[in-house]
Amino acid sequence: MNNKILEEKLAKPLEEVMFHLGRGIALTQMELDKNSMAIQVMIDNNPDLKKLGLESTWYQIPEVDIDLKIAVHIVEEKEESTKRKRIFVSPINATYKNEFNYDVSASTSIKMKIVPIPPPIKMEGK
Repeated sequence: MNNKILEEKLAKPLEEVMFHLGRGIALTQMELDKNSMAIQVMIDNNPDLKKLGLESTWYQIPEVDIDLKIAVHIVEEKEESTKRKRIFVSPINATYKNEFNYDVSASTSIKMKIVPIPPPIKMEGK
């Protein structure tokens, strides 16, 4: 596989990368919640455990700091009569560095912080 094809396979739109990171964190929290609910149901269905007053432990991901080391590519996309530029990013790791003889000092970093917030007022109590 030539370098151009490999680089194109590694590069993803920035918004897609950020979306999947956020979604992965949300899915992780959901799985933690499901596990806690399943344990609570098990406790509630066992009279001996329920009589002891046992409660399931709940876990929360209070916040996540993400620091991505990336190579940035600006790609111009043409659609009929319009042109738009999109930002694509590639992860900087040993494979990328070696395959493309990439100077790591030319990389950039994007920092994200994801924190839980209360639901919008309209959604509360529904």
